[in-house]
Amino acid sequence: MKKILLSVAIMATNFAFSQITLETTYTSENLQVYTNATETNYYSVGQNLTTVKIYNANHTLKKQFSPTIPTGYSMNISSYNNFILSKNIFNTDNLLEIVVVFSKYDNGLINKIVIFNEDGQIVKDFGENYRFDDEFDFYVYHDNTTNTNKLRLYKVTINSTEIYNLSTTSLAAKEVQSQNKLSAFPIPTNKILNIINPDNGANKVQIYDTSGKLVMNKVFSSNEDKIAIDVETLTKGIYIYKIGELSSKFIKN
Repeated sequence: MKKILLSVAIMATNFAFSQITLETTYTSENLQVYTNATETNYYSVGQNLTTVKIYNANHTLKKQFSPTIPTGYSMNISSYNNFILSKNIFNTDNLLEIVVVFSKYDNGLINKIVIFNEDGQIVKDFGENYRFDDEFDFYVYHDNTTNTNKLRLYKVTINSTEIYNLSTTSLAAKEVQSQNKLSAFPIPTNKILNIINPDNGANKVQIYDTSGKLVMNKVFSSNEDKIAIDVETLTKGIYIYKIGELSSKFIKN
């Protein structure tokens, strides 16, 4: 009897203090969330999509369009890269922008990156042969030296990193700065890891293996835009690099 009373008391306590309630369910839809200072939107993510859907904060459908999918390609929208859905990052009008990747296999994976606005119009078609495997393959960041937003891409066919200047408003600059993570390239690497200085007040890079052991560190100056670290002596595997409170991972080949 005491056990029954105790169970009832625990259930009653959990019920009384529970603050988690289901707001809505998007049946058979995989969505991610984008929010800025004034609005919240939900948008389609996943592989083999045919339609892009964008919902309002109150879960009503805001916009929907079906891009023309190139022959032999599938349409994918990432759930983990930054600024997949955004506003004023790639264009200065008042329309949302969404990054869509068309992919196919032809002696390896071929990715074609296209940015659309919420009406389905093309903002920018980067073309084919871009890497889009890691969260930093498509990376938006703020360059404090020029006070502009920029985009980093990697083109596989010519083994080249491309840096694009983006239209920058004061609100867009603040948004990019607030969402920035550590960024490094190339990943994977077999010798030099180039880390973008996050300008977070720290002046030391620390590298840890997966067991948490510190295996390397390097002091850098605040005016360095890029910190180059020779990781050739590290064994192959996954490592964590940290600057101040920010951290991310890289792969050593």
